[in-house]
Amino acid sequence: MEVALLKGLSEDSSSLERARTLQYFEQLNSSVDGWKICAAYFNSDKDSSEHVQFFCLRVVEGHVRNRYSCSSDDSILSLRAVLLLWMQGKTQRKLVLKKMAQIIGLAFVIDYPQRWPMFFSDVLQCVGNGVKESVELYLRVLMAIDEEVVDRQKVHTCAENARNTLIKDTMRDQCVPNLVESWYQIMESYKETFPELTNLCMEVVGAYISWIDISLIANDKFIQCLMSYLSVPILRESAAECLRGIINKGMDPIPKLELVEGLAKQLESAKILSTVSDEDTDEDFRLRLSALVCGMGCALVNSWSKLVKRADTVNIPLSRNAIDEKLPYLYKYLNDTDDGVSEAMVPFAVQYLSILKGSNLSDTDRGNLQALLQVVINKYKYDEDHNFLSQGEDEVMFLDFRKELKVLIDNIAILDASLLLQTFQSVLSTFLSNLEVTSFVDVEVALRMMYLAGEAVTDKRFGTCTIVGSPWHQMMITVRPLV
Repeated sequence: MEVALLKGLSEDSSSLERARTLQYFEQLNSSVDGWKICAAYFNSDKDSSEHVQFFCLRVVEGHVRNRYSCSSDDSILSLRAVLLLWMQGKTQRKLVLKKMAQIIGLAFVIDYPQRWPMFFSDVLQCVGNGVKESVELYLRVLMAIDEEVVDRQKVHTCAENARNTLIKDTMRDQCVPNLVESWYQIMESYKETFPELTNLCMEVVGAYISWIDISLIANDKFIQCLMSYLSVPILRESAAECLRGIINKGMDPIPKLELVEGLAKQLESAKILSTVSDEDTDEDFRLRLSALVCGMGCALVNSWSKLVKRADTVNIPLSRNAIDEKLPYLYKYLNDTDDGVSEAMVPFAVQYLSILKGSNLSDTDRGNLQALLQVVINKYKYDEDHNFLSQGEDEVMFLDFRKELKVLIDNIAILDASLLLQTFQSVLSTFLSNLEVTSFVDVEVALRMMYLAGEAVTDKRFGTCTIVGSPWHQMMITVRPLV
């Protein structure tokens, strides 16, 4: 390695030095053996600066991307030895570890299963040394593999899709159970000494659950483990997110119903959902719980819809009852003081309203609509410190949130316009009956509800503001003192 040509990586380097370093990078990148020079220098620890380490890794990455697939057998074995040396673990910066993991992931999709069928056995053997850095790199490699093979946001060619299918099928047949067992051991072994590894491992579980056998994760051993983490402040956010990944797993409706209900009973037994309040829990954890409950609710609605299509008269009422039992949590998290927590629950509210369309509403249904509408009205209020003169990011986000709440109002109006009008009329009467002590935000939301009712309710059966006794006429009488 020509160390003198690396001076351009320094922040105080001259333009000439930077030009020479760039030229040297291109030279190494285009050389067949340039990656070997960089890998050897990286492994020697002669220069631990992040810029130099990234320089070396970028050259190795270029080789893997551009030449590795058609390399000689000797070159393949040489790179494999380098990668396994990395897997043995040594202290590295997070960004460097991520780049190392990315390179190993890129080599994996080229080699596995044909050229390196024992990839996971070799990697797990390295992880077995118990070195923290080795375990972290292993987990990051798994996330890099997920990004290359599974990530649905990444556009793949037909050839890549075929390759990815082969990789997943082979993994399912040969190594997934061993990987799952390693995840459990990592989560339990490091939950106290290095909880960040347990959190990262739960992220891996959440990513892989979408395509592996659900029974490997949705079992007493794993679920009890995750449930216990919900009571540990440093682990609970990742645990809630991991559970949401399990809930989102594609399944037939009856097994999904059983999965969600089993998890719900455990959450209720542990009083995780009912005891969490705005005052004693941080917003990030409440946000994760809100997303988890929303995922459970949406999963139940989806199962109900499939059962309706199948005309499954036995399980339709069971799924509907399960949905109704989650409504108190819908109200609780939708009404959270933090708008982010509240907004995370909106999809469940929308889907719940969708199952009421086309059916005869029972008194229980109307009571649920009434409760939901009251929450929506409360969340529609401006915060006391809302800046109307100079709207920043928070103000813009709240106005966007209001648009989502309006969707709920419009849907409730379709389901039961009479209920909507009666509720809004009551809000007007309550907030405007004593203007001297009523806050601005209450007056504003009362008038806003009247305006939204005018947009949402177009049925002429409810009359107009000129028809005495109609809901519109009553509301106009209420707002007359403001005119």
